[in-house]
Amino acid sequence: MLLRTGAALLTRSAATSPFTRIPPGSMGLVAEAILCRRYSDKSSFKTDGEKLIYDKLHRELAPSKLTVKDASGGCGSMYVVEIEAECFRGKNRVNQTKMVNSLLKEELKDMHGMRVLCSVPPE
Repeated sequence: MLLRTGAALLTRSAATSPFTRIPPGSMGLVAEAILCRRYSDKSSFKTDGEKLIYDKLHRELAPSKLTVKDASGGCGSMYVVEIEAECFRGKNRVNQTKMVNSLLKEELKDMHGMRVLCSVPPE
């Protein structure tokens, strides 16, 4: 288990009691970014692309749940979108995904790809 405290990371291990301090920079930037993101607020965005996609989908589809993650390490070439919206009810997954893709038509031109996971809220 890893915990972020200030500029250092703490890890809980059976061999040490109770936490071992990991100095900043020793894990590598990618690992530290992943840990920071895991414990961040859902409404915070790592990139401008995440915010742009989130805002557009939130405005147009009024989802009950929506998460947008840049899966490309911050360069904006690949996104994962998880969306739950009432407007998907009665539509198959292909048509749900087409709805999302049509809204993001312009943004998709500048991306390598986007994984879209659509669902309907429980009744």
